[in-house]
Amino acid sequence: MQTFMTSIKDKETGEYIESLLACFAAPTILGLKPGNLINLRRRGDGAVAATWGSRREELLRKFQVEAFTFSSRMAGEDSGVLLMLYKKELLARAIFARKAWSILEPLGYGKCLPSVNFCLEHLRERFKSKFPHEIGLFLGYPPEDVEGFILNEGRRALACGYWKVYGDVRRARKTFRLFERAEGRAARSLIQKATAR
Repeated sequence: MQTFMTSIKDKETGEYIESLLACFAAPTILGLKPGNLINLRRRGDGAVAATWGSRREELLRKFQVEAFTFSSRMAGEDSGVLLMLYKKELLARAIFARKAWSILEPLGYGKCLPSVNFCLEHLRERFKSKFPHEIGLFLGYPPEDVEGFILNEGRRALACGYWKVYGDVRRARKTFRLFERAEGRAARSLIQKATAR
């Protein structure tokens, strides 16, 4: 990934954003998971938020995903955007599954049923007071791992990769490899296109 990040660091802002999304949202774009949380920012580039705003619809069509913005101000910067790219059908299936919903409902999501949009709005509200660890459910993490993380306050995990694992380690590692391959293929493809120019 370091080679990929180096290859895009000097691209104009729009190409930089498109490349970041293509790579780091690849598991969602390919339908392997319901959503990816993406931190769109670049040091010294104050145009990221505005460029995302102007290219948003074009990029969502291209990648066949939807986007939800959690914040356009991060870490004291005006230029970044924290967003989730997602496939609505996969997201609904993930968060409204019985075990996931048993975690979300006591956190105030019960008033959102059965709306994905209302659940995302509630998640955004929860972001304002503290980091909502239940976001893992929106990103397709297994409910037992999200619940384990919350109950153990992030300690005593059995394994760690895209998330901390408290349940089925073998299944999680297999999933990690799927996500890594999707991102790796996307990164290699983007690097090859850049060098072919």
